[in-house]
Amino acid sequence: MNHPTKTTPAEKKHVFTLKRGITAMLCVGMAAVVMLSCTQCVKPTSGDIKATEEVTEAETVAEPTTPPDYLTFDTPNIPDDGSNGYNSASDSGVYIYKNAAFELCGASDEAGKDYAAAISEFKKAAPDVTVYNMVVPTHTEFGIPSRLAGEIYTQSQSQNLKTIFSSYTEDVKPINCYNALCKHKDEYIYFNTDHHWTGLGAYYAYQAFCEQTGQQALALTDCTEKTVEGFEGSFYSADASLTPDTVHYWQFPYQTHAKRQEEPGADMYETGVYYEGAAGNGAYITFIYGDSSLFIEYNDTNKNGKKIAVVKESYGNAFVPYLTNNYEEVHIIDFRYFSGKLKDYMQENGISEVLFLNNTMSANAAMQVDRIRELI
Repeated sequence: MNHPTKTTPAEKKHVFTLKRGITAMLCVGMAAVVMLSCTQCVKPTSGDIKATEEVTEAETVAEPTTPPDYLTFDTPNIPDDGSNGYNSASDSGVYIYKNAAFELCGASDEAGKDYAAAISEFKKAAPDVTVYNMVVPTHTEFGIPSRLAGEIYTQSQSQNLKTIFSSYTEDVKPINCYNALCKHKDEYIYFNTDHHWTGLGAYYAYQAFCEQTGQQALALTDCTEKTVEGFEGSFYSADASLTPDTVHYWQFPYQTHAKRQEEPGADMYETGVYYEGAAGNGAYITFIYGDSSLFIEYNDTNKNGKKIAVVKESYGNAFVPYLTNNYEEVHIIDFRYFSGKLKDYMQENGISEVLFLNNTMSANAAMQVDRIRELI
């Protein structure tokens, strides 16, 4: 359970202004161009959340005996009942299918290679740092049947990830979370009124990270599940058929606290890993209080001395809390707002591992990649 926190004036202001950080994200005027295939995500009852099945020692993988094949991607099995979707009348780039809203996602080989080059440039500048890169597929990849996908997209996200993972020029370690999400595609891993994944989807990606880095994953059965009802996400007004989502998050079986810098140059203040006062259209800020230039999580129980930096956009918000199980300190840098050089920051704070975490759309957006390069 997180330490209780006192809401500061900056936090109160942030609750009302954070929708900017939630909705002003990844789409930078890109055309709808991703070839997709999958099945609809259905909102579960509490009994449907399969992630709460206990993770045994046999299921948590130690150092792999053979390296995983990062370029092998599962093919989602997509039932298609013949139903058709349609473009939102009010939100350009949003597609409505079976009472869920999907952001049309653009990707290309050229853009993917440029993103891989930017990550490689950081590794070259910091050769002693272990560099991981995770690119998260968006809801469209696991929610639109192939018949419709062929009409509205031109390239699959799995193909784009293959391009990225095979284009590094330095020793960057890819983290393939695609197959983990594909395996659980029928669960509530993406919101239906918002462009983000859920806490459950982020958990499955965290499991993949632990498996591929030889670490033991946190078991959700050891945590206390909490919910925030009535989440009206960034696409809620796109169509009258949409109903509010539910935000699920998990309090840990150990003590944590955090420090937050809302914007560059601002003072850091004490807070919790989760903002438990979030509600309505701002409920996604439950995860690390939304977007900020710097957020540091601390495990107060396990003083193992391990530290990691995570360079992310808002998809990272739901993911990073789980890392407190494996690291004493998790330094979370939002590349869109952070000022400074990543290598210098890591040296000053004794950090030897970094995870770049972006969704496919962000990884293929030139403006986002340019901002990442400014950190190098």
